[in-house]
Parts: sequence; C-alpha cells; structure tokens
Amino acid sequence: MEIKGCEKLTDANVIIAYELTSGNAKVKTKFHDALYGRRKDGLLFKIPHRKLARGVIEIPQRNLGDVKNVFEKYGVGYKLRLTIPVRDSAQIVKIVKTIEDPYEKALEFDSLQFSRFVTAKLEYIGKEQLSSDDLSDELLSIEDTMEKWVKTHREEPLATEFGYMYNALQVAEGKSPEEAKRHALRVAESLKHWTVGYQVLEKSSDDESIDDVLKKYRATKK
Repeated sequence: MEIKGCEKLTDANVIIAYELTSGNAKVKTKFHDALYGRRKDGLLFKIPHRKLARGVIEIPQRNLGDVKNVFEKYGVGYKLRLTIPVRDSAQIVKIVKTIEDPYEKALEFDSLQFSRFVTAKLEYIGKEQLSSDDLSDELLSIEDTMEKWVKTHREEPLATEFGYMYNALQVAEGKSPEEAKRHALRVAESLKHWTVGYQVLEKSSDDESIDDVLKKYRATKK
C-alpha cells in the first residue's frame, strides 16, 4: 500500500514488523482501525508509509513515536528491524526476508502439522472480526500455501485431501465476508475429519475392522 507522500520515504526510515496474535477480537479491530482506518482515517493515512508485507510497514523515523503509541495502546508486540539512512531497495528486501513468515514456514510441515496449521488459520478467519481486506488476504494466503504444499509434498499422506480442501476454499472467493467465514469454518471441520480418519487408519492393523479401530480411537479420547 502506498499513499500520497510515500515518495518522501528517502532517509532515516524505520521498518516495523508486528504480528497480531489470537486474543480479544474487539481490541484487534480497534488496533487495525487506529492504524489503517476504515475510511482513510487511520494514522498511516496521515503520514508517509509503505506496507512491505503482511505485518511489515516502513515509516519515517520522525513518525515512530506516534506509531509506537498505537502499538502500545493496544498491546501489540513489534520489532524495529532497520533504520535506513540511505534508501536501498535491495537491503529492504533482504531485511523483509528475515522476518519469519508463518506461511512459508508451514511449507516445511508434515501432513499432521500442516493440517493443524491450516485448521487453526481457517478457524481464525471464521471466528475473528476481520476487515474485508484482511479476510481476503488471509484466504488468499491459505490458498496459496496449500497449493504450494501439495505441489511439493505429493507423496505425503493427506496430500490429495489437501488438494480437495484447496479447491473447496476457492468457492469462498467473491463471497460476502459472512459467507466466506462460514465457508472457512466448514472447510476446517472437513479437514479435521480427514485428519482424524488418517490418524485412525495409521494406527490400525490390517486385520482390524473400521468399527473396531474407531471404538479403540474413541476410547483413547475419553
């Protein structure tokens, strides 16, 4: 995101990295409104800035105090990544890449880890009060990550199922926020069933019936 005045980002700039953890949805909404605003009334619309990545913004050093006040008011953790005395786009890219992206990290997960990651993200989308833009960004990020994971883990258990879930998620594109949230929760629930089924079969022996396996599984969950 760029606004009028971003061309003034030429010296003494600061990159701030932050991540909104799960917590009070109202507080997070108020934080987002204070920083970005709903009708171009947020702090960032009043100062030069660039949005470099999800949760990564660049601002002039002179505005750092005002921005820090918003983070501290709503209890959002942040890190100052770099002060740039002379603008260097290659250096900015390098620094941004050092900020851990949970979606990129998830590409290294095995089937069960990835299932838990995707399920948690979908439930977050379905239950939290997100702006339309953030909701869309989250859905696209999950879809992109699932597509990449399936392509690089074709031999992994559940790879086919993740492919189905990826296709199912695309149905939410273009829907209203409420419809998209409900759809995300349905996909999350389906993914849970796929995962439980995989875990049940993985621990069963060839001579056990499905009913016996399920009874044993349910007994371990009591």
